[in-house]
Amino acid sequence: MKRIVGTAAIALALAFWGGAEVAKAATELSCSKASCTFNEEIGPLGVKHYHGHCDTGVRMTQDNSSMACHANGESQLSCVKHAAWNEYNDVGYWACTCTNHSSKDDKHPTIDLNCPTSN
Repeated sequence: MKRIVGTAAIALALAFWGGAEVAKAATELSCSKASCTFNEEIGPLGVKHYHGHCDTGVRMTQDNSSMACHANGESQLSCVKHAAWNEYNDVGYWACTCTNHSSKDDKHPTIDLNCPTSN
């Protein structure tokens, strides 16, 4: 009986650990205008990673676009102020992370994404 309980506990821990990894996937934010503001929500003790993409028909570069993540003065919420530029397979995107340090309340960061547009 102890072996069954032990095996079940290990299986449950592995399932939870795998689920936690999935939860860390980035939230993809896509903007098809010159600028977009995204109002997000993070549950208690949550961490969210955001990727910002421009879909304006103009190639997005670090020089013609920007992204900023804001905690909006909410206590127990932290965000990197300015996003980091990343490139993957010759496609660029912005990335930032916000963390809710509260064990009780949801928090609401905003993300501003500025994109290039054609003249």
